[in-house]
Amino acid sequence: MKLVDLDGVMFVPVVDETHGGVTVEMKMTVGEFFAKCCEGFEPGTVDAIPVEWLQKKRKYASEGDSLDVGIAEVLDMWAKEQEAR
Repeated sequence: MKLVDLDGVMFVPVVDETHGGVTVEMKMTVGEFFAKCCEGFEPGTVDAIPVEWLQKKRKYASEGDSLDVGIAEVLDMWAKEQEAR
């Protein structure tokens, strides 16, 4: 399985036949692309912890903070940060 960030921005080439076939690029998120261009299709979604977040936590642990925790604790830490947002 490969994950895709539905909030990621992409540029989609669109050919405007009403103006002689001029191609313009529309800026939209990946989620907006699926909603507009793939009517009726909704990609499967999963909750995911970004690798960057995990690396940041590991960096702090290597600087002296104890991060000797298991997967359940890491998931709890992530959930608490998301609730705070």
